[in-house]
Amino acid sequence: MTPDSARPLPLTVSIADCSFALQRIGKLGRHQALEFGASWPWFELLIRPMPLCFQGSPADFIDRLYAERVPEESDSEVLVRAINWLAGRREPTRLSINVHPQSLTRARLVGQVLRAQQKAEHSGHSLCLELVEFGECPEPAVLARNAQRLRDAGVLIALDDFGSRLNRFDLCAEGIVDLIKVDASVVRDMHLNPYREAIVESISTLAKGIQASVIAEGVETIEEQQSLSRLGIEYAQGYHFHRPEIAEI
Repeated sequence: MTPDSARPLPLTVSIADCSFALQRIGKLGRHQALEFGASWPWFELLIRPMPLCFQGSPADFIDRLYAERVPEESDSEVLVRAINWLAGRREPTRLSINVHPQSLTRARLVGQVLRAQQKAEHSGHSLCLELVEFGECPEPAVLARNAQRLRDAGVLIALDDFGSRLNRFDLCAEGIVDLIKVDASVVRDMHLNPYREAIVESISTLAKGIQASVIAEGVETIEEQQSLSRLGIEYAQGYHFHRPEIAEI
């Protein structure tokens, strides 16, 4: 065996080699001024790699997928599948889709999202793009400009996994963020940890300052829910509300 043949093979799977799951995003408490998700089902689309294609967690798979392929290619494939799923739903639905920040600097992907949102709206649906926190973007000004175009068309822009890796305060400063999603690692057992609770409260304060709402991820217990409600967090997702369900997408 030569040294070259001993190197690990590059990842060659595509979105076609994955399954998808849906997890519902729900409201917390009885907030009177909820702007998003107040009157329709809201789900996040989750990618689940098929075991024969990849051994590891979904997060590890997404890391490899973005590392081995142009992010725009994978995001485009997911978008096509997502819109086809939405088209088959009668009940107005909002669907959140993860995208790499770099993808929103590409005119082709932005145009695809605009057409997808137009198609979704025609059937009473809506899209939310969750920018993955580990994805760096070499053209932040282009990203901000394109994100605003999408927002003008009715697409929500969220920062995913806030508090876990690369917190995009630069995007917060551009005024293009509709939602901040607090990472599950911060939310976990926050009722027992005053430091985590303080972090969640500070993120909530930041969100209010930039006129954004907050979604708490990974909520698994009634105690976590009560702590979040006490801090005025508007939305949550996690096993306490809804376990992800495999979907034909």
